[in-house]
Order: sequence, then C-alpha cells, then structure tokens
Amino acid sequence: MKHNLEHFSEIMDEWYSQVPEEMLKEDKFLKLASNKGEDVASESVQSIVEEIIANTQTTAPKLLIGGAENYCRMMIDTYSNDYLSKVFDTKHDAGSREYIVKAFRYYSENNCTENN
Repeated sequence: MKHNLEHFSEIMDEWYSQVPEEMLKEDKFLKLASNKGEDVASESVQSIVEEIIANTQTTAPKLLIGGAENYCRMMIDTYSNDYLSKVFDTKHDAGSREYIVKAFRYYSENNCTENN
C-alpha cells in the first residue's frame, strides 16, 4: 500500500498508457447508470458490472486494485463520496451514482468468494 501511494502517479501513467482506445471512448459507468430504471440484480445490469471489473482487471496493475471484491469496495467507497455524488448526479441525472453503488454492492454480495 505504501509503495502504491508513493508511486501512484507512475502507476497511473503506466496503467493509462495500456488502456485500449475503445475503452477510453466508451464509458461503461455511464452505460451502467443509463440502466438505472432496471433492477440491479438483472442479468443485463450485472453483465455491465462484470464487464467493468473484467476490463479493469486486465488493464490495471494488480497491486493497485487487487481482486474483484477489493475493486467493488473501491467503487462503492468512491461513488459513495458526497462530493462525487453531487458532481456525478449533476452531470448524469440524479440517482445515477446511487444506482452504480447498488449495482456494485449487489455484485459483491452475490459473486465474490469473500462474501459467499
């Protein structure tokens, strides 16, 4: 953890340089938020969450994000932030941020081995 914090900008620069161009153009989080009328347990919503996790695990350094359970916790914590809530919901409709949190929480509770 200390190493990651000390070298955060280098790790992020390296990670960003490895992100495929199509991932930079298509924001999966916006795709997820656009489904907010749908039940977070639905197959289509959970497949978007799985896709986000899979893409992150293939492109981000393992030391930075860890496994699926850790990544889900990171996303839940990040999108639960009050400031981010205001920014994200203002830009992408009220409730979008909360929907993302619920979708990742459902995935974590039902698919991560640490919870089963």
